[in-house]
Amino acid sequence: MKISSPLAAALMLASLVGFQAQAGTRQVIDANGQSQTVPDAPKRVVVLGELDLDTALTLGVQPVGTVNGRGQATLPRYLLDKADKEITIVGDLDNPNLEKLIDLEPDLILTGQTKPELLTLLNEIAPTVVTGNWGEPWKVIFQRSALVMNKEAEAKAFLAQYDARLQEARTKLAKHQGEQVSIVRWNPKGPSYMHGSTFASSVVQEMGLARPPHQIGDKSPHSPALSLESLNLLDGDWLVIGTLSASGDAVDAMKQAEQTPAFQQLSAIKGKRFGAVDGSLWTSTGGPQAALRVISDVEQLMSKPDAAPITH
Repeated sequence: MKISSPLAAALMLASLVGFQAQAGTRQVIDANGQSQTVPDAPKRVVVLGELDLDTALTLGVQPVGTVNGRGQATLPRYLLDKADKEITIVGDLDNPNLEKLIDLEPDLILTGQTKPELLTLLNEIAPTVVTGNWGEPWKVIFQRSALVMNKEAEAKAFLAQYDARLQEARTKLAKHQGEQVSIVRWNPKGPSYMHGSTFASSVVQEMGLARPPHQIGDKSPHSPALSLESLNLLDGDWLVIGTLSASGDAVDAMKQAEQTPAFQQLSAIKGKRFGAVDGSLWTSTGGPQAALRVISDVEQLMSKPDAAPITH
C-alpha cells in the first residue's frame, strides 16, 4: 500500500500524540493471540466492520467513525436507526480512508480480520485490536470486543437477555424443531446459498432448526453463484432470500428469476414457506442486534397463515 508524504507525516504525528494522551491503559489479547495496549475508558472509538458496529451500539458505545456495510453505500440497514446521525463514514469494508480516520483522532480502533499491511498502518493511528477472524462465533467476538471496550458487564447482561429470547423462540416454534431453513443471497450473477458456518446459520441452529444437508458446505461463506438450471439446490422446508443492497442489479435479477418455472417448482415456493429478508443482516457478518432480528424474522416466517404443512 503506497502512502503519500502528507499521509505519512500525519501517521507519524498520530503515533506521537494520539495515544500518549490517554491517562490509563490496560492489556488485552486480540483474536490473533497478540497482547495489545488499549485505553481504560476509550472515548473516540472507530469500528471497521458490521459486527463491531453492532457490538458497540449494543453496549451503549456510539463510535465516532465506521465503514459502509458490505455491498452498501450506507451503514448496514438494520443499524441505521441505532447509530448516531453524526457518525463519520471512513470508507468501505477493508478499504478505509486513512486521512479521514486520522482526522477523527480515535483512541481505539476495532477491526475484524484484515490485511497485515493495513493493520500496521491502523496501529500507527491508534491502538488497533483485531476482534475476530472468519468463522469464529459471533458471541465470542462480541465478548472479546466488550472486554476491549471495558464493557464486560453490559455484554453479560445482553447475553442473558438473548438466551431468554432464544428460549422464548424455541418454545414458540416447538412444532417446527428440526425443520430445514435454506438461506440464500441473491447476487447480480445469480443466487448463492449460505454455508453452515455463517452467522445467520448459527442463529437458526440455536433456535433448534436445521439447514439442508447439501448447504452445510465448507468454511467458505457461501456457494458459487448458481445457474437457473441449479435452482433446486436452493430448496428447503423453508426458504429465506435476501440481497445486500435494497435495489440494483441483484434485486432485478431476483425478480426475473422468480418468474421462471424452475423457481416456481421449489417446494418452499409452492408451499408458500418462503420470505424476503434483509440480506445485509442475514447474509453478512452479524452481531447481537442482527441475531435478535434473525429470531424475529424466523418467527414471522413460520407463523405465515398460508404456509402449507411440511410433508416428507
